[in-house]
Amino acid sequence: MKVLVFIKDSREALETFRIVEEVLKREGVKYKKFVNKPKLSKKLRPKGYGLILVIGGDGTFLSASRIASRFGIPLAGINEGRFGFLTEIQREEIHELLPLVLRGEAPLLRRLMIDVYLRRGKKLLYLGNYLNDAVLSKSTLARVIRTEVFVGEEKIADVFGDGVILSTPTGSTAYALSAGGPILYPEARNLLFVPICPHTLTNRPLVLPSESVVSFRVASGDLRAFLTLDGQEGKALLEGDEVLVKRSRYECLTYAHPRKSFFSILREKLKWG
Repeated sequence: MKVLVFIKDSREALETFRIVEEVLKREGVKYKKFVNKPKLSKKLRPKGYGLILVIGGDGTFLSASRIASRFGIPLAGINEGRFGFLTEIQREEIHELLPLVLRGEAPLLRRLMIDVYLRRGKKLLYLGNYLNDAVLSKSTLARVIRTEVFVGEEKIADVFGDGVILSTPTGSTAYALSAGGPILYPEARNLLFVPICPHTLTNRPLVLPSESVVSFRVASGDLRAFLTLDGQEGKALLEGDEVLVKRSRYECLTYAHPRKSFFSILREKLKWG
């Protein structure tokens, strides 16, 4: 098996790579190092690899997920960030746990992703596939925006507030969590709608079937809005633009921590005791 080591562009991550390299050589695994830089990662075509090993934080993992999912390559993450919900293996665990991942002895999860489209006039633009979320928010002035929300052809809400989030189960521990949304199990087959600071207090988060097609439309006149995807890509929205989100045909294959459950990671990261 060939392994692509996808590394955050930082001194700490490169130091961790040296530890990973020791294990890869000891296990007799062929590998290639790739330092994640935006212009380079968009051109990456990882054909022929059996695993992408991410060294960095959850942001680095999200960047790798969009690439790996299109080639059906599983990911495993080594944490060099802050939270590490996705990059679950810690530096001190590399010698013990990385060999288990390389041998396929760690649990393999299939994480749902979303496809995001922008309808502008008569054009429908495909923006990409994403592991965490699509966020529609106000861009500058500290004023509420009105967002019309539809599931299929049915309007479900007018949200007056700071915007709305459409999240995957994986993204439920990211922005959606801080906006008051529930935590979904990583392999759940649902979409999560969360209003951001709604002025109408009865606007609540909704857990939707994964087959739902959710659309947002900014209806605030001259107030500008912005679409953010996985916290890394963005697009300014114009009045009349419509954002459509649905379950992607791509999935993110992820090797989970061989020794810890999802709930034990929640207890650790969220200080549940």
